[in-house]
Amino acid sequence: MKILVLGGDGYLGWPTALHLSERGHDVAVADNFARRQYDYELGAESLVPIEPLQTRIAAWREVSGKRIGLYIGDLCDAEFTYRMIAEFGPDAIVHFGEQRAAPYSMIDRKHAVYTQTNNVVGNLNVLYAIAEI
Repeated sequence: MKILVLGGDGYLGWPTALHLSERGHDVAVADNFARRQYDYELGAESLVPIEPLQTRIAAWREVSGKRIGLYIGDLCDAEFTYRMIAEFGPDAIVHFGEQRAAPYSMIDRKHAVYTQTNNVVGNLNVLYAIAEI
């Protein structure tokens, strides 16, 4: 089965992609790396260093012999979202590609609007791409 994992750089997306790949599925991940940008903006760091997604994909291929495809882009960009879904042609999509940090959205109005726009518009683009493609 071809499975696309949205939010593949995240703490849920990456292990899910690994699990699905290990189970023999053809997996691709997509991410815009927004979470990494939030950490940079807020001056926060992970307690455990997290390698770049490209590095982790290469390491997975080295240890497993299996490939995980990569799409870098924003789900709020309808052209990117449609192109990615059309190109990969997934049988299933696992959607972790939303901004999840509630405290981030509560910083101020700008951050709240960004969170809502990211989550709602991105989700709508995914749903319409699935329906139309």
